[in-house]
Amino acid sequence: MTEVASGLDAMAPKRRRMMDMILALGGLKEEAAIPLSKVSEEIASLRSELEPLADEILAFPDAYFEEFLEAAEKSNIASRITDKAVLREAITSLEKASSILDTSGVRGLLELLESALQSLEGVEDTEAAESAVDVAEILEPLPDIIAQIESVLEDYESKSQSEAEAAHAELASLVESISDILPEIEKDVGGALDALQKLGTKTRYGPFLRTAAQVKRGIREGRIDEDRALDLVLGNVLTELRRGVIMFILSKMGSRTVVEIGELMKDSPALVQFAIVSMIQRGEVEMIGLDGDAPVFSRVLEATPKTTLVLKKIVQQIRGVSKSIEEDLKSSVEESLTQLELLFERLQKLGQYDETQLADSMNNLRMAVDHATEAVLRSESADSAEDLRLLVSAGLEAFARFRLKITLEKGPNLVSGLNVYGEKLDPEVYENMMSTYLDSELERGTILVLIREIGAMTAEDLAKKTNIPQNRILQHLLRMKRDELLSLVGESHGYLLYDVPRTPTEAEIAVETASSQALQLTEAKTEVRTLLDDLRAEDVGKLANALEALSRGCDKLTKVSVDGINVGESVLAGVEDKIKTAVALTYRTRARIPSTRAKVTLDDLIDVDVPSVLEEYKSMMGYAPLLGFGTIEWDQSKCLGCKSCEIVCPEDAIQLKPVIQAKELFDFSEASLEELPVNRALFYRTVRNLAAKKPDGDIVLEKESPGFGRVDVDLWLCVACRTCVRRCPGPDPGALELDLKWRLPEVVRQITAQE
Repeated sequence: MTEVASGLDAMAPKRRRMMDMILALGGLKEEAAIPLSKVSEEIASLRSELEPLADEILAFPDAYFEEFLEAAEKSNIASRITDKAVLREAITSLEKASSILDTSGVRGLLELLESALQSLEGVEDTEAAESAVDVAEILEPLPDIIAQIESVLEDYESKSQSEAEAAHAELASLVESISDILPEIEKDVGGALDALQKLGTKTRYGPFLRTAAQVKRGIREGRIDEDRALDLVLGNVLTELRRGVIMFILSKMGSRTVVEIGELMKDSPALVQFAIVSMIQRGEVEMIGLDGDAPVFSRVLEATPKTTLVLKKIVQQIRGVSKSIEEDLKSSVEESLTQLELLFERLQKLGQYDETQLADSMNNLRMAVDHATEAVLRSESADSAEDLRLLVSAGLEAFARFRLKITLEKGPNLVSGLNVYGEKLDPEVYENMMSTYLDSELERGTILVLIREIGAMTAEDLAKKTNIPQNRILQHLLRMKRDELLSLVGESHGYLLYDVPRTPTEAEIAVETASSQALQLTEAKTEVRTLLDDLRAEDVGKLANALEALSRGCDKLTKVSVDGINVGESVLAGVEDKIKTAVALTYRTRARIPSTRAKVTLDDLIDVDVPSVLEEYKSMMGYAPLLGFGTIEWDQSKCLGCKSCEIVCPEDAIQLKPVIQAKELFDFSEASLEELPVNRALFYRTVRNLAAKKPDGDIVLEKESPGFGRVDVDLWLCVACRTCVRRCPGPDPGALELDLKWRLPEVVRQITAQE
């Protein structure tokens, strides 16, 4: 204790405050803890404080699901769910919840969804038995559906235009401020850099923030002289700032041409073009269409909305259908096709939008086009098997359209002429290649038809239905997933479930949220009840976590609506404050549990479990301890291994270690994999599918490997500046998060290791 105290004077102020916190929270200061003899009293006091709150808190899930069941029955919400995968997943969650604690609301909802699933499967069986279908009658609703989509899209565009106009003032101020700073750069490069840095934070463009910080740090450390600093600011820093302003425009004001961006920035089109080329290379910007002869650019979305993908495939599917229908119907179908192509381009330009408003219209459109495609395939209009193959390829496999066209158009040239190497392709070889290629396209088309008709399926299910070898089915599925034609929607008996992208409706979102929360709330409720029956000091942490789960569930349920009306508002509003009070009481008690002893060493503190540093510690220590402190949490499922966090950390507190936590790769959720870049997600899924068993430990690499590793944070050096959090390019909100909690055991381990 004396040795620790003697070193305090030599510490930096922030580190000294951290040591003060260690002393206070670890029980080395009398006012920070309670004696061992008082622990039982503290637990008893907590139980008495929670007792008047517990009954209502534990009752709210049952009351909520009673109301949700009533709203679901009244609105007939189950009949509006057309995606069987949604029903199956919801039923699985509700079955697990009922097995833990059987309540009337959850059980009633389970029975309702089971009945809906049975009805849906029965209807599809009846439809599948019908052989004669009128294609014209199926496609008749197309103009009305397209009009509905266009109406919603106009609302989207109007809202987007309003947001863009609101951003004009902010952009004008930003551009004007940059112009004011430019003449000052040569006079005072350091001051100008500081001013540019402050402006650059408004764009939130990582490369600029990193470049400016590195130049500033080089100046501060004396590695960059004044002349070099001037060159870097006028060159690198301003170029990155220009890119940041471009990203600001594309993010807040929508897609634009180079000329339009230049006018908004009051910059030359040539400089804008130069910046955009590099941003395309970085994968930040992409060309999405033309405005006359001018390319239109947009920021690259983290994930393309499913509705955009669905419409893309519908457009390409209609192209296939139009080639196989009678002339009198073809003109109206091609007119609808032209309208849908324009709608698709407009959705692309919008980028992100609220998909639920388009859900009903898009699902009606998809169903109509699917039925028309199936009717065409069942008809006898195809002259030969080869025509049928081409129909399936062109009409159903949207991803193959361009490859097929190029192959059919350019392939014969390989037989009749010479390639770039002066070689001619043997006609027999070409014929075998085309036969194999078309067979593959036919198999993929068959897979799509089955999944659209039946719903989500595994490789095993598809192999049984099609008699195609399972290994080839898996190859097709991986290819179609890579091309965004299929998505993963869960597991069945250890196999991955594949489905076509579908636009979720309000009803599907409501049922998905309610069923998943039913399971989580049931688990948390059961644990709270068990712990309160016999509460011990070592269980206070578990109680806090279970109450937190109830609080989070309450927050998520407030957003569930049926027919535009939030369900159970009075139930949730009445219990919300009580849950928060219970959480605060539990955390406060947990903070006081560490006992006071006469002599405590740092080694002794390692085993002390200290909760988050919350507001109540202000009165304990006389100042706000959160300032400059916190714990950086790392989510491996979102990490790209790019080392951006390590590079930008101003305190050298973060490092990408050459270690792969292999066990966790098998625990990534499908939702997190969907947010990753396609190749990375495919790599993880391939590893999981090929592994003989789940690994037990980590994989230590012999040397650093780009793209892989474990992020370690030295909490002794970390000052909680959030630089690494802001810089992380991983899926939103990034792989790093600053948790305003202080992990005392981890900090102490690092202190003792350095000593």
